[in-house]
Amino acid sequence: MKLNWIERYLAEAERMILDDRIDEGLSLLNNLLYVEPGYGSLHNHLGWAYLYYTEDLTRAELHLKMAVKFDETFGPAYLHLGDLYIKQARYSDAIACSQAGLVKAIGHRVGMLQNLAQAYELRKDWRLAIKTYKEALLVSVGEYEVSNLVAGIKRCRKKRAVLFFGF
Repeated sequence: MKLNWIERYLAEAERMILDDRIDEGLSLLNNLLYVEPGYGSLHNHLGWAYLYYTEDLTRAELHLKMAVKFDETFGPAYLHLGDLYIKQARYSDAIACSQAGLVKAIGHRVGMLQNLAQAYELRKDWRLAIKTYKEALLVSVGEYEVSNLVAGIKRCRKKRAVLFFGF
């Protein structure tokens, strides 16, 4: 259930963080926890901020997991959590998270497929990575996304060829 009043505060905190007023934005988000501790979108915003703006991966993971716990249909939490796991070289966790997001979450299909493909690529499973990049291409319409996905396919093919032929 979406709470409009808290969504306005979340948007304001997001603006603060994007305007490089990170401490103010985090303070607002953390204060909202006292009012709505079980609101998934709030935990997602906290996880997003800690992941991308503070590099506090422990808190980021905690809040992103809480976001999924409180709203398992909220796509951004799976997307950010998968990205966090990739940053930590926890590829099996990234794969599991992205696969769960594809089944349970609403939206963000391209991003979750891209996280999944990157995790396969980093595990050196280029066949699955290429297949997953192609699957993401089928549901992508953005020029930037398409370029990134095609680059991922080309990169995997190069890696596979170099290791296969031993150049």
